[in-house]
Amino acid sequence: MATALSTAGEHRLKHAPLLRGNSATTAYHLDWVRCAECLSDEDCDDIIAACGEFPPSSPSTVGEDRYPAHRRASTTKIGLNVRTSWIFDLLCSIAQQAAATAYGLDLTTINRAPQYVEYRPGWGQFDWHNDYSHGTEEAPRKLTIIIQLSNSGEYEGGRLQLFGPELEDLPNQRGSIMAFPSILYHRVTPVSRGVRRALVAWVAGPRIR
Repeated sequence: MATALSTAGEHRLKHAPLLRGNSATTAYHLDWVRCAECLSDEDCDDIIAACGEFPPSSPSTVGEDRYPAHRRASTTKIGLNVRTSWIFDLLCSIAQQAAATAYGLDLTTINRAPQYVEYRPGWGQFDWHNDYSHGTEEAPRKLTIIIQLSNSGEYEGGRLQLFGPELEDLPNQRGSIMAFPSILYHRVTPVSRGVRRALVAWVAGPRIR
């Protein structure tokens, strides 16, 4: 599948800047950003319901033949249709804004299906990894976007963490939208109670040289 960023249309967040910490980003950097506005509970419920219309798919990772337990989660690949078009519009809008204001990345398209992911006790973790996928024939993933769909009180564990000078937990408020360059290492810690739900998308572009 391919969804060009230039086709972004209507979505449900308007004029929400991307923040680094609690301040608007003012220069290019390699760090995560979050949307200043969260999606509503109704929007999160709509995403979950729309994703439920697609069949489950097997989770896959680079190098899974060597590290079969690296990722344990239930996943569903999300296609573009009438019900999901606003989600793709939102992802494209966030990607355009992140590229322009935070990263200076050259992005082109969403060429891999976004994934709806559920992490549960005993089947809910993703060890340290990055999403860049340099060795693939298609354009590599350069920007990762994650939408938190569960309330933080609905589960324990399942922390989305970014590796850096300090080990940092990313926001877990329901409806939070986060973005970061796909070359950055990150993980989801094991879920010990409940279910963590998230939508994960990647935006491709020319290879980093």
